[in-house]
Amino acid sequence: MKKNTTLAALALAALLGACTTDPKGLHNIEAFYYPLSDLQDGMVYEYEPLGHENDPPVYWYYKSMIQDGKAYLLGTSYGPAFSPDQFVREERVENGMVLNDFYVYELDSLGKSQQVKATVEAANVFPFEVKPLGSTLLTSLNWPLGDTSSITLVRNRQYDSDTTFSFQGKQVDAVKFNTRELVDQESEGHLELEFGGMEIYGKKLGLVYFRKDVSGQRRIEYQLKARYSMAEFEEKFQEKLELGN
Repeated sequence: MKKNTTLAALALAALLGACTTDPKGLHNIEAFYYPLSDLQDGMVYEYEPLGHENDPPVYWYYKSMIQDGKAYLLGTSYGPAFSPDQFVREERVENGMVLNDFYVYELDSLGKSQQVKATVEAANVFPFEVKPLGSTLLTSLNWPLGDTSSITLVRNRQYDSDTTFSFQGKQVDAVKFNTRELVDQESEGHLELEFGGMEIYGKKLGLVYFRKDVSGQRRIEYQLKARYSMAEFEEKFQEKLELGN
């Protein structure tokens, strides 16, 4: 078992090898996304709300894997009751991370959680090579909501600049992205909500901060509070997470 784990680690490290300079002057930022080589055993990310005491904490469980020579990142998000509400499967390609699968969990008429698969219309998630205020990365999803309505989510993500971020008392190198999102609920008409925001990714950490400016008076804002192994999480919270898809 130890030998197989070592071989898997070496294979993942080889897949993740990337140059930090580019003859075109592009900035390589792969090291700022979730560290796939460190997530083979899985890790829980705890995000705490900022500014609004009624906003609940958010938990994400991330695990990397290699399948058929390709590297993947699996992520499941959980609400305050520790029940899953989203599942994502991302694939590492030469120039970034792309979204293969996206699921949401909706309650049916009996109050039972049901997994709903989204249609991925534009799969870009995170670029590995960028320049300040360069091209915009597009993610677009659509999924049914009940029998007669659906939701479309469109997210634009654009690299802004290098920065730093304080995590558990230490300053870490980071990169900043500007975001623009559109949520369109179609049900005998359209209800559209469009808003801007910001994301910060810490080196060897992944997403450490995000903000959504939903309205003039409403801001959704979270930062990374802690990371746990699954065993550490279960001991601290006395909860066992139900893993996604």
